[in-house]
Amino acid sequence: MTTKHLYDSPDGLVLNALRGAVALNPALRLHAASKSVYLAAHSAEKRVAVISGGGAGHEPAHASYTGTGMLSASVSGDIFASPNAKQILNTIHLAAFSGKPQQARDVLVIINNYTGDRLNFGLAIEKARIALPGVNIESIVVADDISLLRQNAGNNLVGPRGLAGNILVCKLLGALAEKGESLDVLKAFGDALVGNLISLGVGLDHCHVPGRPKESHARLGVNEYEIGLGLHNEPGVTKSELRTAAQVLDQMVTMILTTRDREVDDEIVLFINNLGGMSQLEMGAIVHDVVERFGKEGIHPRRIYCSSYMTSLNAPGFSISVLNVTAIRSFVSLQTQPNIDVYELLDAPTDALAWIGARSCWTQSWKEEMDDSLEIVGEPIPRGGEPKQPSHSTRISASFIRTAIQGACDRVLEVRQDLTEFDTVVGDGDCGDTFAAGANAVVSKLGDGSLGVSSGDLSVIVRDIADILEDAMGGTIGALFAIFLNALSASLKADDPPLGRALHDAKTALGRYTPAKIGDRTIMDALAPFCDAIFEGKPFETAVCEACTGAQRTRGMQAQLGRAAYLSLSSKDIPPDPGAWGVSAILDGMLDGTRNSGK
Repeated sequence: MTTKHLYDSPDGLVLNALRGAVALNPALRLHAASKSVYLAAHSAEKRVAVISGGGAGHEPAHASYTGTGMLSASVSGDIFASPNAKQILNTIHLAAFSGKPQQARDVLVIINNYTGDRLNFGLAIEKARIALPGVNIESIVVADDISLLRQNAGNNLVGPRGLAGNILVCKLLGALAEKGESLDVLKAFGDALVGNLISLGVGLDHCHVPGRPKESHARLGVNEYEIGLGLHNEPGVTKSELRTAAQVLDQMVTMILTTRDREVDDEIVLFINNLGGMSQLEMGAIVHDVVERFGKEGIHPRRIYCSSYMTSLNAPGFSISVLNVTAIRSFVSLQTQPNIDVYELLDAPTDALAWIGARSCWTQSWKEEMDDSLEIVGEPIPRGGEPKQPSHSTRISASFIRTAIQGACDRVLEVRQDLTEFDTVVGDGDCGDTFAAGANAVVSKLGDGSLGVSSGDLSVIVRDIADILEDAMGGTIGALFAIFLNALSASLKADDPPLGRALHDAKTALGRYTPAKIGDRTIMDALAPFCDAIFEGKPFETAVCEACTGAQRTRGMQAQLGRAAYLSLSSKDIPPDPGAWGVSAILDGMLDGTRNSGK
């Protein structure tokens, strides 16, 4: 796998790629601030806008699937990082109101089953239900990866990942929305789709992210392949010696046919996805061999699709998705839904640039037949007015707060490389950069005076930091910090409780969006002991020590959540959880800062 890129830095790359996608389709508009691409005009019959999105690096997903007959809007995060809730909230707003409809459209959100996406899209939906009371919003979660079903059979917290089947779902639901169906119908049909869709991927090597170190880039062996390799270089279920294509394809089809969670019936749609680095020559041969292998089981796909639908940058690999049309047809019949025909929806026209597929059907065995400079509708959703000042808010000296914040940021920047090294082993290697981005953003706001420490109002300061981190960090960790700090700010503002009670309230609020607890190898291993200690009345120094101890205990711990949950490493090879280590660094830095303040 090459580590050479024309654009060797991610700076500005995502936004320029979105501008390129919009330039190719005059029906689209770009809201650059939220990295949202959306339709400028809609048919009068459309009652529901379908949206989706996720991290960049999976192009053409999802900007180039935005268009009449498919997505009404899409949103992009940074490379391999979920968009944050503010971005998604703007996308929901644009989908509901672009084109100035007489009545706001309802919105159906298609989410891929990754922790960051679930958290950020979930937070945005909750915010939208408050900010847009006239818009009904539903969501479906695509979790089509079957590779780890057996390995994680005892872990109900992780669930299958979302793969390229997401694009098939976007096409079918977008076409149904174009017919003017209601949100209830789309939601029910969407649940039927994701319940009867399975995918399995294989990688010949890992992809390389622009700007990442090339020397430490993880690679597979020269004669090695990996079944179940994730879209972000997450480990798969097994690595094997690559001998023949037939060996790999037979293993994949056998796993699809024997998955115990779902069944493949004889009427299917076959959807083959190039992860970005396979030649078209090989992809054509893969289509032939996979169809032939299914034919040996008496299974003849009625529709066959193959393209680079959802990539992983330049990864040499592909995935096979199977949609069970027979099961969906039974569901539609049992639910007395309108006359929904899967093939009709697949064949329905769309001007989404990246959708590729013939609008015709095999009737029997195939062998037998042989920028902001672009127009923006309205203004982005405003942040809202300044919060009402509490009648008796917790106030602390500005110098004390400033030194605590500066100390926390300095310590994060000191451990940046440690976080990167830890996350390279257990994740995608971006944790150090993510924490550093948050620290640098806070330092910048602290320096230019826009972080209002002079007020001494802890509720306002915590709210502002939450706002900064949500913008700067993104992904799972950004959403977790934003939820926790917003809840902490709200609790401090409400009735000026003791800090321990406010921290306890914030931890409880975070628990509504993640099942993570102490022992799951997440940031909670450091954050929860700190909150509990303050709540119990222990000194700040003791609480920080308990957080650091919690982070240390994650060394060698098997993860129960997040990307690290897919790893199969011996305990001695597992470093501390980078998120928990980062939290302990923040708290320890704050402690040093307060000591230096002289207070």
